[in-house]
Amino acid sequence: MISDIDYVSGQLKQLQDQHIPVIWRPIHEAANQSFWWGAKGGAVYKKLYQVMFDRMVNHHGLKNLIWVYTTEPGDNDWYPGDEYVDIIGRDMYKTGDHGSQVAEYNRIYAQYGGKKMVAYTEAGSIPDPEILERENAGWSWFQIWSGDYTIGTTWNSVELWKKTFESTYVITLDEMPNLRD
Repeated sequence: MISDIDYVSGQLKQLQDQHIPVIWRPIHEAANQSFWWGAKGGAVYKKLYQVMFDRMVNHHGLKNLIWVYTTEPGDNDWYPGDEYVDIIGRDMYKTGDHGSQVAEYNRIYAQYGGKKMVAYTEAGSIPDPEILERENAGWSWFQIWSGDYTIGTTWNSVELWKKTFESTYVITLDEMPNLRD
């Protein structure tokens, strides 16, 4: 495990050397226990996350990582701690539901005392930007998964994709400032 962390750290160090920040979302969705990293419970998961953080940040000196923890309802035992997490993420796949998911946003924001940015880290259906703005759902970002979520019409229509990219409420890559200069 340490060898793997060291290898990945070497790759991430190359990005740091080029002054490139990385949104780092390792070992996500642990509390649903579908993945090996969460299957042994919260205490083991927290230790794994903390060891990875310590090795990458303190041993390898990586300072370009923005650490994202993916939360789920009832996962307090898995949370690694505020000192190890910069952003709280949430993954939700609701077929054809283009709502803002503001109730979930508000729950997460309150759960972490308003101390962390909150992101919709994986989604199947695009949240409608008009609804996001109207309901004041303060997701830092949302990310639609690939494959059928992006090319089929079951999850998202072409019209909604266009509406989203044209919305003044949504910032797209071409509108981002150059942070490297």
